[in-house]
Amino acid sequence: MNENRLAENLMYYRKKKGLSQEKIAEYLEVSRQAVTKWETNTSKPNSDNLIKLAQLFEVEVDTLLGNESGEKSSTQGEVSIGKMSWIFIGISVLCILAYIIYSALTDIFRVGIFICMFILCMPIQLFLHIYFSNAIKNNSFNGIAGFDDKIEYNIFEVKKLLVQIDLHIGIMSTVYIFLLCVINGINLKMQWFNSVLIVAYILNFTTSIEMSNYKMIDKIYRREDDRKRAKRSIPATAIFFLILCAGIGMAVIVFEIKGIENNTLPATKICGLLLLGIISATTGFLFENSKIKKWNPANTNYRTNKVSIISLLICAIMYGLMCVV
Repeated sequence: MNENRLAENLMYYRKKKGLSQEKIAEYLEVSRQAVTKWETNTSKPNSDNLIKLAQLFEVEVDTLLGNESGEKSSTQGEVSIGKMSWIFIGISVLCILAYIIYSALTDIFRVGIFICMFILCMPIQLFLHIYFSNAIKNNSFNGIAGFDDKIEYNIFEVKKLLVQIDLHIGIMSTVYIFLLCVINGINLKMQWFNSVLIVAYILNFTTSIEMSNYKMIDKIYRREDDRKRAKRSIPATAIFFLILCAGIGMAVIVFEIKGIENNTLPATKICGLLLLGIISATTGFLFENSKIKKWNPANTNYRTNKVSIISLLICAIMYGLMCVV
């Protein structure tokens, strides 16, 4: 190990990241004087701190030590989204085109099904792939939901998470588009199953993202307080999306069981109650999320916001009224 190179590299990568010695000391839970000694080659960090510093600077340990092999491995370790997602997007487009051609020839084309497939493919699958790719390439994550400039992230792990989510969305969207094409293409007359597929897609979509975030919390966040806030926010987000899916599912079931036609007074009432329930649940979620962000885990225990509880009760009442309208 070249100790002079280590000291120089520690200072170089710290400044490159725009971090102060105080921030480094806080992250490693050591004194600022210890960091100063490392950078002036008076002492050197132990192996555990060296590994943490490499993770913080997003380089290999060998790179900090001044080994040329480390520079190479660091370059090889760059995170990027591969071409696999484009393959799944291509398959989705082919499925949609096949459905359009076949359904037009057999006179079974349904605009609603086409819109559903189009939304799954273009606004979700294609847009998110392009967006995640640009975010990873340009190190710009501000537009991604949940990303906060005030929080210190491990950017390398954030990129890995986006790659995982992107691939999962690509596979999942392609599978659901294929199922919609097959079920409606062979005209099984199972219209209710289309709604089941859409609700299942939403559940799969939200659950997979939440699970991926939860598994990566300890790697993504540098500070313990941020990790605790992130873990606290995941159940709230999961409950919110489950409530949305439950409301949509209940509305579909009521329409099917009671044989309610579109553009009728009962249909308007059910849609209105569903909308009121979703608005109430969204209000509670926003209040809860805001409180979690302001919560200081070091000083206080967390308590659920009363507004959120009231909002959930109102939402439950609205959903219940859908069944008796």
